[in-house]
Amino acid sequence: MMTVGKMLEESAQRFPRKCAIKFQKRKISYRELHELSHRAAHGLLALGLSKGDRVGIFSDNCPEYIISYFAALAFGGVAVPINSFLTGNEVKYIVDNCSIKVLVTSKRFLRTLQPVLQQMESLKRVIVIDGPDQSEHMAFATLLQSSRTEPPCHDLSSDDLAVFIYTSGTTGHPKGAMLSHGNLVSNTEDSLEVFNVVPKDKFLLFLPMFHSFTFTTCVLLPILSGSTIVLIGSVKSMDAIRKAIIFDRVTVFVGVPAVYNVLANKDLPKILRYINAIRAFVSGSAPLPGPVIGKIEKKFRSALCEGYGLSEASPVVAVNPLFGTRKPGTVGLPLRRVQVKIVDANHNELPVGEVGELAVKGPNVMQGYYNMPEETAKTIVDGWLLTGDVAKLDEEGYISIVDRKKEMLLVRGVNVYPREIEAVLYQHPNIVECAVIGVPDETKGEVPKAFIVVRDGEALSEKDVRAHCKRHLAGYKLPRFIEFRPSLPKNATQKIMKRNLR
Repeated sequence: MMTVGKMLEESAQRFPRKCAIKFQKRKISYRELHELSHRAAHGLLALGLSKGDRVGIFSDNCPEYIISYFAALAFGGVAVPINSFLTGNEVKYIVDNCSIKVLVTSKRFLRTLQPVLQQMESLKRVIVIDGPDQSEHMAFATLLQSSRTEPPCHDLSSDDLAVFIYTSGTTGHPKGAMLSHGNLVSNTEDSLEVFNVVPKDKFLLFLPMFHSFTFTTCVLLPILSGSTIVLIGSVKSMDAIRKAIIFDRVTVFVGVPAVYNVLANKDLPKILRYINAIRAFVSGSAPLPGPVIGKIEKKFRSALCEGYGLSEASPVVAVNPLFGTRKPGTVGLPLRRVQVKIVDANHNELPVGEVGELAVKGPNVMQGYYNMPEETAKTIVDGWLLTGDVAKLDEEGYISIVDRKKEMLLVRGVNVYPREIEAVLYQHPNIVECAVIGVPDETKGEVPKAFIVVRDGEALSEKDVRAHCKRHLAGYKLPRFIEFRPSLPKNATQKIMKRNLR
C-alpha cells in the first residue's frame, strides 16, 4: 500500500537529479531530499524514538521543515506541525496533549519556548534548525550525521497514523485531528487528478506549512508529481514572492483570499502581470469574495480555482475544476473518492437546493481526534464527517458554502448568514475587506454588525453602506451597526479572526 514516504521515494527514483525544493540560493534534488529524510529518521531513532512516537515541528518555512516531516514518517512516527504564531503555553498544551518526544524548532522560536521547556514532561530533546549543539539542545546538522540512507521502517501501512493536525480551537483547547498515511495519500492523488499536475510544474509555497491546506497542496502534491517547490520563508516576503513569479517562472500559485485581495486591488508592475508562467491560481482556507476572482483572472489571464476543505478531511474536499465548468460562488465539485451530502439537525439527508450542514465521507476523512472519543463521536456519525459548515448542492453537484454553522445569526428567530451580507458588501467598489458578526439585541435577539476596511484614497460613510445594502438585502439582514477600521485581525493563514471582533 502507498504511504506518504513512498510518494517521495518513487519521485526520487524517477527524478533523482531534479530540483525538489528551491529555497533562496539552495537547491535540493529529489535524491537528496529522500536521503536527508532517511538520515534524519535514523538520527531520531538514535535518540530513542520508535514507531508511533510524535515529532513536533515549530518553525518558519524552510527545507528542514519538510525534511523533519518526512523523517518522522519514515521511522513510523507521527509528525505534529505546530502553529508558529502560538505562545509558549499554547505550544506546551499540544506537546503535553499528544506526548511529543522531540521538537524541531529554530533559535527565534526557542525564545518563545524557553519559559515552558522544562515543564514539558514528555519532551526528550529539542533540535534547533539554525543552531550549534548545546548541552541541552541538538543542532539539526548533528541529526543528519548518520550516513545511513536505507529505509528505517519496513512495516508501515496506509492505516498507520502519519500526522496530527491541531485545529484552531475557536472555543476551548485545540483538537488533534489524526490523519493516516492513507488519508493523506488518497487526498493528494485525487488533487493531482483535478489540477492535472505534471513534473515540469513549479509550485510557489509561501503560506505557513503548519496549515494542512498548505502542506497537502504545496508539498505533498508537487512531491507526488515530481514537480518543484519554490519555497518562501513567509507570506510577508512579498518581494521574494514577486521575484519567484518573475524569475523562477512558477506555474501554480496557491494562496488564500487575503493574498488574492491584495493582488486584485493593488497596482502591479506590468512585468508581473504579463510576463509570468502561472497557469493556475488555487484558493482555499476561507471564502473568496466573488469580485476578487474576476479581477485576478483579468489581471493575470489565468484561472483562479476556489476549493473547500478542512483539517479533518486531509484537507481537500472539493474544488472548482481547472478544466471544465467553474462556477464562481461555489467551491466546486467533490474530489473523485469523496462523497458529500447536506443534512438536517437529525442527520437526515436533504434534497438538492436545500440548506443544511455539509457532511463528508471518503478515504480522506480523519481517524478521529486524539484522545477525545466523545468529540470524535459527535463529529463522525456513521462514517460521515459533520463539517460544521452550512451549505447547499445544486443539480450538478456543485457545493455552495452558505456560512459556518456557529456563525449563523438568529434575527427575530430567522436565520441570517453573515457570509451573504459580506458578499453584498464586497460588491461595493470602495470596500477592500469586511466581516460581519452578530451582536445581542434586546428586541431582536441578535443583529448584524459590519466591520469595514475602505480602499485607500476613497471615502465611504455609514449612509453609503446602508444604501448599498438596501438595494440587495431584505430589511432584517441589514447591518444594524457599522464600524470602519484600518485593518481586520487575521491569523497566520490570513483568515479574518471574527472572534477578535466580538
